[in-house]
Amino acid sequence: MKKYFISGAMLAGLMSLAACSNDEGVVADNNGVEQQFTITLASSGDRATRAAADRTLESEAAGQSIEKVTLVVRSQDDNKVVYTYTLDNWNGTAATDYDTNGHGKKLTFTIPKADKLGEGKYVVTAVGYNEGNYNLSLPAKGDVLDKNITATTPTGAEAKEVFAGEKKFNVTADKKIEGTDASKPIQSVDVTLHRQVAGAYGYFTSIPAKIGKTEVASIRMVSRSKNTVLTFGSFNSSFTTTDANVMYMVNGSVPATKTAKFLNGDEANVLFSAKIADWFPGGDKNNDGVYDNKDTNWTQHYTGSYLKGSVFASNFIVPFSATEGKSTLELQLLDATGNVLYAWPVKLDASNDQIGKTGETASANLSDPSTTMGFAETADVFSLFRNHIYSIGIHKQSTSTTDPETPVPGTDQPTDLSKIQNVVIRVNDNWEALHHMSIDE
Repeated sequence: MKKYFISGAMLAGLMSLAACSNDEGVVADNNGVEQQFTITLASSGDRATRAAADRTLESEAAGQSIEKVTLVVRSQDDNKVVYTYTLDNWNGTAATDYDTNGHGKKLTFTIPKADKLGEGKYVVTAVGYNEGNYNLSLPAKGDVLDKNITATTPTGAEAKEVFAGEKKFNVTADKKIEGTDASKPIQSVDVTLHRQVAGAYGYFTSIPAKIGKTEVASIRMVSRSKNTVLTFGSFNSSFTTTDANVMYMVNGSVPATKTAKFLNGDEANVLFSAKIADWFPGGDKNNDGVYDNKDTNWTQHYTGSYLKGSVFASNFIVPFSATEGKSTLELQLLDATGNVLYAWPVKLDASNDQIGKTGETASANLSDPSTTMGFAETADVFSLFRNHIYSIGIHKQSTSTTDPETPVPGTDQPTDLSKIQNVVIRVNDNWEALHHMSIDE
């Protein structure tokens, strides 16, 4: 899982960065210490290696590639925004390593003298994102907020990674931050930024080439729901690099238009899909009835590392709640015209920690707590929660030196679809949780 820390040092630094150059150094107030916020992007998994502004969900790895970080500081008393700042080029900044394993970067900024926070109670909210991925409801200085910050996916677009976090802090009459070492010349507030979307992927092999006499053209996962708006609230600030304090939070709302159907005719949304021809151009090369590693026409459709004979599909997802009494997901095989030829119900593995939990829904209002869902999660009826990744098959790393001919136990395990079997959804501790799913006949 990746995390961001924004400390008081960072906020100050962000502010000073806006007001002075690096050569000018820190601008000290005549009657107090510096106030700073430090942005830290850390990960318990591998660092992202993609140079592009966006990464695709290629595995369970905790990579990231956000470019912008925006800070919003408001008063706890009246929710009036007293300061905002946007760092436009996170990946291009001279950030230092966050830890000895190189799993993250951090950058410290100092609040310029003119913007230094006076006595009072404050909240700092920070959002890490890429321009154009979402329509963000970022406020301006002087605005009075009554709603949490939201992010809306553009019409027709899929969700992308976005991170956010929040921290309350107090400033004393001498402009020191309570709870910090008053003897030090820099006062800091730490804020952890966590991923705000869910993730889902499927990793398959031995896919039936035909159902009856009809050729299989694509494979997809459909869901009972799909949302378009993220709410940045009800944050899980208690966990860092482990899943010891997992939250089951849905921070998504505003349903997307239904574009698909379950096999029984119920309306559905598509979570991810893959065309067979992208991985096996020319079809079932050896005419043995399945697409697998014996087909010499297999080609790797995506960058990264995939086993020969496999098909991979994935997406980031705005979290959504389960529909009581209705199964959540279905894996489908389709013909060239989009007709569903075969479908498997998808469920959580019986040992999954999500089963039996009661999820929560983040409130849009600043003053309202999250609300508890009215039913417990089951193996078939389950929500897709914030910062949880749901998978069929196992693909742990997006890049590796793995020989595509040679499986690595526990690392590369595409699900064999030539048999009717369970397919397990998992939740990864590089995220907040990782869920293996299974498919049933």
